[in-house]
Amino acid sequence: MATKSTKSTKSKKFVFGLKVDRQLDGDKMNSDFIKKVLAEGGNGAAIAACMQCGTCSGGCTNIDLMDMSPRTLILMVQRGEWEKVLKSNALWMCSSCYICTSRCPRGVRPSDVIEAVKALAIRQGIENDATRFNEIFVELVQKRGILFEPELMQKYGGLPAMIEQAELGIKLTLKGKMSPFPEKVKDPKKFSEALEKAKKP
Repeated sequence: MATKSTKSTKSKKFVFGLKVDRQLDGDKMNSDFIKKVLAEGGNGAAIAACMQCGTCSGGCTNIDLMDMSPRTLILMVQRGEWEKVLKSNALWMCSSCYICTSRCPRGVRPSDVIEAVKALAIRQGIENDATRFNEIFVELVQKRGILFEPELMQKYGGLPAMIEQAELGIKLTLKGKMSPFPEKVKDPKKFSEALEKAKKP
């Protein structure tokens, strides 16, 4: 009696019959780069599951300002096109609204991927207005636990920026949306403990 043939040990299939280690266009994915992004904070982002449907880009509120859509950015991450990803302004134009993530039909989390790539870029030494703003923002929040907007404006844009935004600042203050004086969190100790916990991998 003929024995049943053993199942082949081929790679598992992805979507539309493609292997899990390949993109829809057949290019082999750059697993090393994907692992770096996942390790930086993109755990559960399911980067390899992206089928390039464009749903993320269709819902993006800032796509008109981006030179690379969220869909394309994920594709570049899959391919390991690090230089193209770094040069894209999409990293810094993302407002982290998570619309792309909430609408993805395959569980890909573009927002998490963008945040992870931004962290990698900053660590690599990328400097621009967005990274400078981010560093000042974090510094001031760590200082007293609550952001004091006039101080942020002064450190980021200097006196000219403060004068330019003075009218808006007055309106926000009169409506109770912004405090005219710096404040601090009620429990600085707990806040410091939370910061230290957040710094741990």
